[in-house]
Amino acid sequence: MKQGLTLTALALSATLASCTMLTGPKASATLLDPNDKAVGSATFTREGGSTRIKVSVTGLTPGQHGMHIHVNPSCSNTTDASSNTVIFGGAGGHFDPGNAMKHGSPDTPNMTGHGGDIPMLTVNTDGVGTADFLTTKVSLSGNESVIGRSIVIHAAADDYKTDPAGNSGARLVCGVINQG
Repeated sequence: MKQGLTLTALALSATLASCTMLTGPKASATLLDPNDKAVGSATFTREGGSTRIKVSVTGLTPGQHGMHIHVNPSCSNTTDASSNTVIFGGAGGHFDPGNAMKHGSPDTPNMTGHGGDIPMLTVNTDGVGTADFLTTKVSLSGNESVIGRSIVIHAAADDYKTDPAGNSGARLVCGVINQG
């Protein structure tokens, strides 16, 4: 009986391992405010032919906030041509695997809009924001991979048309996306 249970356990373990391999890589980001304080997290997992993105953050003003995948894996500050500090400027511009060079909506194909243009984050009256959605604009491998990039939450809603960032205002929260 004990040998049968051991074989069953081994078979179950092998089945679970193969299921994990089918889901592919996973990625996550710790979301930081400008004072380098952790205020939330983002996770990225493969789900069928799409990528599920889940975001949870605290301490933001209620309402809609633009949220984008940015090209660089950095949440450092930079300075602009006028020597002004750009909070999280090290994240660079929006991730644009289709080289569209134009801001778009979460439904715009990557060839005509940034791949990093994802749905907005909704923040409730307690300052807690969450998002949970599927997208085909980004992936966890290949040319459209978010791994080694950053996710940025902005101060205002995204109008999904104004270049370069949908008129979504200052960068409030940033996280570098790492595999695992």
